[in-house]
Amino acid sequence: MKLDKFITLGADCQVRTNLDGWYLSEKMDGCRAIWDGSNLWSRGGKIISLPASIRTALPAGHRLDGEVWAGRERFTEARLAVQYGRWTRRCRFVAFDAPDATGTWQERVAEAGRRYGDVVSFNVCESWRHANALLFEVQAICGEGLVARHPTARGYEHGRTDNFLKVKEPLL
Repeated sequence: MKLDKFITLGADCQVRTNLDGWYLSEKMDGCRAIWDGSNLWSRGGKIISLPASIRTALPAGHRLDGEVWAGRERFTEARLAVQYGRWTRRCRFVAFDAPDATGTWQERVAEAGRRYGDVVSFNVCESWRHANALLFEVQAICGEGLVARHPTARGYEHGRTDNFLKVKEPLL
């Protein structure tokens, strides 16, 4: 029998759930962005000025949800790219969903990978110990934490949902 564990979502909020079989990826500390098929938009609704190298790689006519990311401990670098167009060689757009694709998150991220090469990598959670090991591995290299996605939830969901959890502290 699998034991449920507490997952910390914030300073005051915990959810009790079993993550076995969930998809775990690194939570990137960058700037959330949506590619609408012709422009990249910030969470605040501003068009982000893209360098040609990124713009030409993005799929025309197909939406992607993702993050402008410059690497671990480089949030400011990503923010300056988004806010002021100050792109460095480390800044990139990493896709983690294809909102118009159907199916589970794994199927949608595979579709994002077919349309655009730079997508988040993930592992299937085997146990809470496995999740903790991945979390410690990411945090040891200065990563923020993990994102856990429900394996059977279908369709893109915008906003907060029980099918998408941030894991920043070890599971108890």
